[in-house]
Amino acid sequence: MSSNARILIAEDDASLVEILKGLLRSLEHRVRSAAEAELVAELLGKGQWDLFFCSTRLWHAALQKQDLIALCRQKQPDTPIIMLSGYAEVSLAGLALDKGAFASLQKPLKTELAMQALKAALESKSRQPLLPLPDFDSESLPVPQPNCCELIGEHPSMMQLYEQIAKAAPTEMSVLLQGESGTGKELVAKAIHEKSKRAKGPFVAINCASLPENLLESELYGHVKGAFTGALRHKDGLFLAAQGGTLFLDEIGSIPMSMQLSLLRALQEREIRPVGALQSVPVDVRIVSASNEDLQERMAKGLLRDDLYYRLNVFPLHLPALRERKSDIRLLTGYFLQGQDKSDKPWRISSPAFEALLRHDWPGNVRELENCLQRACALSEDHCLQLYALPEYLQKAGPEPESAEAPPPIEPDVQLTLRAYMRQCERHFIALVLEHFADNKEEAAKSLGISLATLYRKTQD
Repeated sequence: MSSNARILIAEDDASLVEILKGLLRSLEHRVRSAAEAELVAELLGKGQWDLFFCSTRLWHAALQKQDLIALCRQKQPDTPIIMLSGYAEVSLAGLALDKGAFASLQKPLKTELAMQALKAALESKSRQPLLPLPDFDSESLPVPQPNCCELIGEHPSMMQLYEQIAKAAPTEMSVLLQGESGTGKELVAKAIHEKSKRAKGPFVAINCASLPENLLESELYGHVKGAFTGALRHKDGLFLAAQGGTLFLDEIGSIPMSMQLSLLRALQEREIRPVGALQSVPVDVRIVSASNEDLQERMAKGLLRDDLYYRLNVFPLHLPALRERKSDIRLLTGYFLQGQDKSDKPWRISSPAFEALLRHDWPGNVRELENCLQRACALSEDHCLQLYALPEYLQKAGPEPESAEAPPPIEPDVQLTLRAYMRQCERHFIALVLEHFADNKEEAAKSLGISLATLYRKTQD
């Protein structure tokens, strides 16, 4: 990395400016800083700058009067721009990258990432306005193969589920799947069907909550011509459509009490009576049902027949929520992104983006993750999933960490002299710089503009 570069810093955080100046001057670069947009604009119009550090907050605050990124692109077209972004400014940083910034660094600055960004910017051969680059701290995403019927996961709870599917599938027992919405209950039902002796037969699914009672009965059992107003022809129901195969009844808990007895008879007697028919019809289907509700609670409230529940719940399976198996998020992310993209190039994920995915509790489970990654795939560049590509509610997920950008506020003690109070401030600032340089006193002393001996003395006082 060449030295003697002319670098402009637009930042109104004085402590961050001093740290950045110390770092850049230790590498023999010439540095100028400004905390006001008007002065920054004036400096951009004078001379030639090799690199422009710009505060995302300062840029955004001045946007209506002066777009500093656009001005730099106009006045200094060959000058790369590195954004300095706070924790809550990641979406703005993404916008800045879209407008031509070279890279974005998150505060508090990590020395290694700052050095990499600095080196990449100064040694960049292409001086074109760039679209977002992958974060420097990123890792490859795997492209896992579905374990069975599109199921992805290596968490122990998923391994146990795979074993239970393998045991349940060859039998003729009714299976009850219980788990939150979005956990993949229909995928598990399909897996059971495809591993069963009925695999060559049809797999038919219905959401029992999607139809009113009068239509649900006709949909399940069928009807004869003239059975009700509008029944102009005979219709086979889903039980007959699933003949020789599997019928998946999703949201089984929503079936009204008036229909529960007929469903119980269908399961016990293995025959149904279409609406308006005088005779029953034999059926040969296997029932897999599912619910995201506590069915035992519905029984206790009198909303579900006990005998129907026990007939459905011969082989119960629990599907874990995504928050219970967060170690699978990386596998799922790689799988969904590669499925959206359809190219052979592997995807990468930046550390901030991965941390955001892990922080979120995913109330919508795998379905929510898939939907969020569809958007992220469209917004990401160069096959790297970055934080700005995620929905805003994910970028802000979790408690905001305490900022390390400035020393913690010190309550003035009226008993202290001005000198003693300033000494307290100095100690806080020295501690901040030492933390920034991972307790490397040599680098900290250079950044502070004091000798190593002076730094030792001040830390011992």
